[in-house]
Amino acid sequence: MRLNYDAVVIGAGISGLTSALLLARRGKKTAVLEAGVTLSPLMHGFTRKGVHFETGFHYASNLEEGGFGPYIFAKLGLDLKPFPLPREGYDEIRLLPTGRVFKMICGEGELQKKLSQAFPRESVSIAAYLEKTAAAIAKSAYINMQNGGGDFDNIIDSPPTLQEVLDAHFKSPELKAILSISSFLHGTPPEKISFAQHCCIACGLYKSAWGIEGGGRAINAAYCAALKNAGADIFLNSEAAEITQEGNQKIITLKDDRQFACDICVAAVHPKIFLRIAPPEVYREGYKARLQNLQETPGFFALYGVLNQKTFFETGNIFVVKDLDINKIFLGDGKSYYINFSHSRPQAVSIISLVPPDSWQRGPDYENQKAAYVQEIKQDIKNLFPQIADNIEYLGSSTPATMRAYCGYGGGYGLMHDVNKTKILPMTKIPGLYLTGQSVIAPGFLGALITSLVVDRVIK
Repeated sequence: MRLNYDAVVIGAGISGLTSALLLARRGKKTAVLEAGVTLSPLMHGFTRKGVHFETGFHYASNLEEGGFGPYIFAKLGLDLKPFPLPREGYDEIRLLPTGRVFKMICGEGELQKKLSQAFPRESVSIAAYLEKTAAAIAKSAYINMQNGGGDFDNIIDSPPTLQEVLDAHFKSPELKAILSISSFLHGTPPEKISFAQHCCIACGLYKSAWGIEGGGRAINAAYCAALKNAGADIFLNSEAAEITQEGNQKIITLKDDRQFACDICVAAVHPKIFLRIAPPEVYREGYKARLQNLQETPGFFALYGVLNQKTFFETGNIFVVKDLDINKIFLGDGKSYYINFSHSRPQAVSIISLVPPDSWQRGPDYENQKAAYVQEIKQDIKNLFPQIADNIEYLGSSTPATMRAYCGYGGGYGLMHDVNKTKILPMTKIPGLYLTGQSVIAPGFLGALITSLVVDRVIK
């Protein structure tokens, strides 16, 4: 059976759903193909004992009125309600080598004052650095589309790196760690991520930090409603096996032999998966070889629990830093943690550590290794946060293998946005065939939106 569409999007993550909505709202007859049983499974999260756990969305910047988020939500017809997180303490950073605890505060002026009080010898450099982050954000057209600002010729993953800028401004290893731990949000270490990329994804939080009412489930529901209103068709349990050409049409053949024909095909999948299903002539051989050699971001090992009704943490997130050189955390061989607390009662707690992306392959010793690692994390939490350990019921854990089974690709953000490596572009050598997703332009929730908007600009 072959179904005909103007446009077909392969993959129903946020980037794929955004591309599908943009196409459908152009008047294109659009289909979305998703291998899994739900749209954007990572964004959706899961529920245990009546408590919901977020796995794809925790917080974001640029969601204030007049900002990039509300602009794109309106453009896509998404009914989403951002809410501000507490201005002080949306992130708490614990530097274990020195014992320093620093709570991030929203507002560039307030943050500058607080950092300068903590590091008085660096106060002049702090002011210069924050000015530089604000200038990088203002220069990016990708997150200034709502007002026509920025320069679209400015590539957000061009040099210098975040580490180079930090080293040029500061002497204190503690201060560098505080300002670079948010690299956790995009999965690329400071020595590899471009300064501009980091600013666009992470430094908007210096202005304001936001949640979305209902979290990832609400985001998925809003996309479902908008896609239905736009007339797009969604096909779940529909894994693409091959993309071929017949004249100007792209033919997507599924694993169950169903076929979809279209003029425009947007693949919102991991680039290495795309290379497996795309026609051989999609890229030059040298470019394909370079893509195959690109490094993955670290994977996530997560431990999930729920606090009793009497315990509530106002802090949204805690970073536990075991090495002041944040680059070493990305080797995945130490136990630094990102701990997220939900805004609900009882409060869900997710304790996440970075591990190598190809680790945790399922095999005879998998469950025993997993159980042993869980016990190590529990002991760390008991030592570091007795108020958590004494009031938490642990409900489960996940590894990169869990994420691969759940989402169909490696257990992290995708390919690392290494400023010194090959750039992945949305255009291919085949007219009408495009690539999108977190590995292409920018990672994370806002990165997925940005990438799909860029793809939309180049589609004829």
